[in-house]
Order: sequence, then C-alpha cells, then structure tokens
Amino acid sequence: MQSKYNYPFTAILAQEDLKLCLLLNLVDPTIGGVLATGDKGTAKTTMVRGLSQLMGKNFPFVNLPIGATEDRVLGSVDLETLINKKVSIVDKGLLALAHQGFLYIDEINLLNDYLMDILLDASATGGYHLEREGISQWVDSRFCMVGTMNPEEGVLRPQLLDRFGLSVNINTPADKKIRSQIAMQRLSFDNDPETFFIKFESEEQKIKEQVLLGKQRLQNVIIPEDVQEFCAELTITNKVEGMRADILLLKTARAYAAYYNYPEVTLEIINSIAPFVLQHRAKEYTPPNTTNENDDTNQKNKDSQEESIAQASTKAEFQLPKSVQQGLQFSAPKKNNKQNIKLNPLSNISSAPYPLNPHTEIAIAKSVKAYLKSGVFNRIHKQLVQKAIARIVFLVDTSASMAIDQQMAYLKGVIEKTVLSHPLHKIQYAIVGLQGSSAKILQEFTTNTKEITSINQQLRTQGKTNLGAAFFKVYEVLKSLNLQTVQLFVFTDGKANAGAKDSFQYAITTYKKYLSKISKTTIIDTELGFVKLGKAKEMAKILQLNYTAISDF
Repeated sequence: MQSKYNYPFTAILAQEDLKLCLLLNLVDPTIGGVLATGDKGTAKTTMVRGLSQLMGKNFPFVNLPIGATEDRVLGSVDLETLINKKVSIVDKGLLALAHQGFLYIDEINLLNDYLMDILLDASATGGYHLEREGISQWVDSRFCMVGTMNPEEGVLRPQLLDRFGLSVNINTPADKKIRSQIAMQRLSFDNDPETFFIKFESEEQKIKEQVLLGKQRLQNVIIPEDVQEFCAELTITNKVEGMRADILLLKTARAYAAYYNYPEVTLEIINSIAPFVLQHRAKEYTPPNTTNENDDTNQKNKDSQEESIAQASTKAEFQLPKSVQQGLQFSAPKKNNKQNIKLNPLSNISSAPYPLNPHTEIAIAKSVKAYLKSGVFNRIHKQLVQKAIARIVFLVDTSASMAIDQQMAYLKGVIEKTVLSHPLHKIQYAIVGLQGSSAKILQEFTTNTKEITSINQQLRTQGKTNLGAAFFKVYEVLKSLNLQTVQLFVFTDGKANAGAKDSFQYAITTYKKYLSKISKTTIIDTELGFVKLGKAKEMAKILQLNYTAISDF
C-alpha cells in the first residue's frame, strides 16, 4: 500500500541551490518558477513533491503529465451533466487548478509543441480563453512553473526557457560520505515512512514558518541604488535581451533578503542569486564581480586569447565552403496539423516517443449527437494524432582512407552545420560509425544537439571499411521504429574492404535486407582526388538511393 507521506523536503541532501530557488518562489510567486536541469536520479522530482507536502493541503500544486490531453489541461464540458440535466458545466482543467500555486511538469522538454504554446500564453497573460461546445469564457491561471528535465533527452524552446524565472543545474554528488548518507536515509524512509517523516517534522514546520514570515517582510525590503545599478550592469555585461532579467534579479534578491530577514538587498546577495537568473538567458554567462579593478586588463587578455585561438583554428581546421554553410537539407517536422502522422490506436504504440494515453479524449459533440439520435449513449473518441518527428541518422565512414584528403574534417563540418541549422525543431539524431573492422552505435536517438555535436567533433579516422556491419548497426538503432519517419545520410567513399570476401556486395545485400523501407537515404560521396573509383556512386545506383558528392557542394 502506498504511503501517505512523501519524502521530506528538509531531508534531501546536496541540492541546496534547487531547494533555495523553490523556497524563494514561495516567498514571491511572481518570480515565475524554476527549471531544474541535470542528471537522472538526483531527487529533482522528490524535492518538488516534498515541497508540496511541506506547504500543506491548501497549497495549489498540480502535476501536468507530458501526455495530457487538451481537455485535461484546459478544461472540458461535464458530459454526464450535459446529457442528464441538459446543462453545460465546465470541469476545471489543470491550468485552472494551478491558479495561485505551482504547476509541476516533469520531463518538460518532452512536452508537445501545442501544450507548450498554451503554457506560454497562460504564463504571459495570467489565464486563457476556454472555447468548448457552447462555452466561451476566460479562466484565471496565474502560476509558477516548476519544470524538471534531463538535457540528454532534448532542449527547450527559447520562448519557454525564458518564462522560467530561475534555472538550476543539478549534478550527482561526488562526495562518498554524502552519497552514503543519501542512500541510507532513503532505505530508512522506505522501511518506515511515518517514523522517518516524524524525525524531520519540526524542521519542516520551521521552514514553512520562515517562508510565511518572508512573504510578510517582502514589501519592506530596501533595494539600494548602487544595487539597482549593479543589476543593470550584470544584464548588460551578459548581453541579456529584454528587461525580464533585470526585474528578476531584483525580485529574487529581495525574496532572498526577506526569507533570511535582511533589511536590505546587498551586492553579496546579488552575487548569490545571479547565476539562477542569468545562466539560461545570457548569450555567454559571466559570473558577477563586485570589484572593478583590472577589468579592462582582464578583458583585453581575454580578447587576445580568443583571437589567438581563432587564428590557430583557422590555420589548422578544414574550412567549409559557403555553399554548405546551412548543412544538409531534410524534411523537418512542421506544426501544421496536416503534416501530422495519424496512428492506429491499436498498433505502433511502442514506436511512439512517449507512451500514448489509452483513455483517449472524448469527442463530446459527436457523442451527444449520436445519443440524441439513437437514445443510446456510446462514447465516441477523438482520433489519436501524434505530431511528426524527424529522425535523422548519420552513418559516418571513419576508416583510414577518410584521412587522405581531409574528408573527415569536411564531413564533420557538414554534420555540425546540419544540426545547428535546425535548433527549434523536435529532431532526433543518431550517429553510427565504423570501428576497427566492424561498426558501433556512437549515439542513440537524442534531441540534445550539444551531445551530437560533441560526439561528431570526437570522430577519428581508423581501421577498415565494413559498410555491411555499419548498415546492420543502423538497423539496430531503428528496429523498434517506423522506418517511414527516418532519413539516413551515409558519408562514405564506398571503398568497402571488410566484413566478407566481397565486402561491397555484402554491404549491398545488408542494406536491402534491413534498411530498404527507410523513407529516404542519401549517400554523400566523400571521395576526393584526381583519380576516383566511384564506388559510392555505384552503390547509390544499385540501391536506387539519393546521391550527392562532397565535391558538388
């Protein structure tokens, strides 16, 4: 039986930054919430649930699942009342229930674009218009968003990222004693939740009282003029767009002072909270510095170092021609509903990027009309629609022959430009590379562009060319997916020399057997030089694949 107790907020160790940011949002809800980004298993979700328990039953705290339907989020007509009493009554949605409280979204980076747009509108206006069959009304919804995410699973749209007042990076504790204590405390809680909670009950109450007193003191905190100017200097130095960061620096520092019962905001307080406000907004975050000595000298040294690095890079690295500055072209997912992939609700469930809700949304108008005609009520469900996701696989020939004419440097540049030229789309990338006389999955599908570009930069030439093994590794990446959603780019000179006696034919046979149903495959011929064997072009012709040569860019 599930315990009525959540793990106590005050029992959580080694995550003081996130705890502080959550508490400051309780003191001043207009700060606008917290985004917690970091490693798996670092108590992000546990902490948010513990905070709800700490504040008590009357505190609005709503969990928004990433698979929630539009009706569940915004509200819907009470179908039973409509049919039995012929009266339209609206069941409140999750956004309405979160009014004057916290809206918690775990794995917020996986939330679909439509719900993200709704959150942006509600967060900006303090509510939303609910339009349903026969109903049109304004719903108040002022809330602080608390989002948690693992950056390995994708990034957030900049518009949503900026809506979070504060941002915190979470890392796994590296201290042996802390890790041991965390593990033992968790064992104690699992064995006897009630006894464990009682141990922290007085501390929980103390924190709650401190929050309530902080709310009362908030408007009396003084913000000196030199502190105001320092905040403005920080936002200018870090090249932050708009005025939201300036306002949030002052709000967060004021909440900090109120929580700890300081009469005024100091420069030290600004230094403490500035990273939470600026690191997810600044183009290049520079930690605050309250002293002005040697600023000009330090900046000149920094500029000189960056210039030297840039010059060295220009001499050492292969430069891309202007014609490929935008990277490879492919079909990115579109927001237009006409571009959606319609799924059969009884099949392909496992191929979805996250589990589909089996209790699908009811088509209210159709259900009621059918009832009025037949006198028998049957639920008519809306058709399941899953937004299209582009899945891009880069198969990279990293054999020794790719180093002869700097092909490796060239294709790494093409891949990086391709990834960086589609930053706001929900695109999943994977990389397969040759290794020794075989092949290896270098990266499973991810929307984390930093991870993909990092792996791409680490590619090194070595070994032989076993394209057959590489094609099979691509199949291993794709075998649980609908191949019609996949686009494969094969970077190779086609000179297969490992895997079978006839290595070239082995690669052809393997592709036909495992990958022939991929929606689009393009072979990018990396062969350069005066004398060319044309093996990549021959392969594309036999398999009837798209073909282009690096020399054509």
